Amino acid sequence: MSDRLSSRTTLADAASTALGSRITIAERADLGLATVQARKGQDAALRDLIRQQYGVSPPQQPAVARAETIAFVGLGPQHWLAVADGRSHHLAPSLKAAVGPLASIVDQSGGYVVFRVGGPAIRDVLAKGFPIDLHERAFPPGAAATTMVAHVGAIIWRNDDQDGQPCFDIAVFRSLSRSFWRWFSDAAAEFGCDVNQ
Repeated sequence: MSDRLSSRTTLADAASTALGSRITIAERADLGLATVQARKGQDAALRDLIRQQYGVSPPQQPAVARAETIAFVGLGPQHWLAVADGRSHHLAPSLKAAVGPLASIVDQSGGYVVFRVGGPAIRDVLAKGFPIDLHERAFPPGAAATTMVAHVGAIIWRNDDQDGQPCFDIAVFRSLSRSFWRWFSDAAAEFGCDVNQ
């Protein structure tokens, strides 16, 4: 018997609900995540160093700033969620090496689950639980918010549209990811939900 635990995604047993679905959901299991918080009096120096190291300046408001290999989602004053594709074991150490003296950095790769949701009816689904305005005018690509959905804390940010449809990433604590999935699957049931494993 092996001592190692095998990882299991939240959507491992989920099934698509209908052909011709108007909603899609996928778990982004390929991400590295880390929180970055500027140390006292180091905000300007940290922004400059991140811009030099990664080619992007972290946003000063709830928004997403993207570079080729990394994105920074604004969570609050001088506080961001760093997101990188395929770097689950390398993101936090590389950030610490690059900007560590100016920021507190905590690996969140195992702490959050990130879902990518989209489709022509996605705003109708999200409106059933998110108490914020996700209309195009209020929440365009690049917008972000920290909020609640069905009593679950969530970070939501808007990506560029996919196939002409709005696309959002939603991060929730791993321990609450099944609760979020139950809410989402119920909310999306009338539209049909295509689950991408």
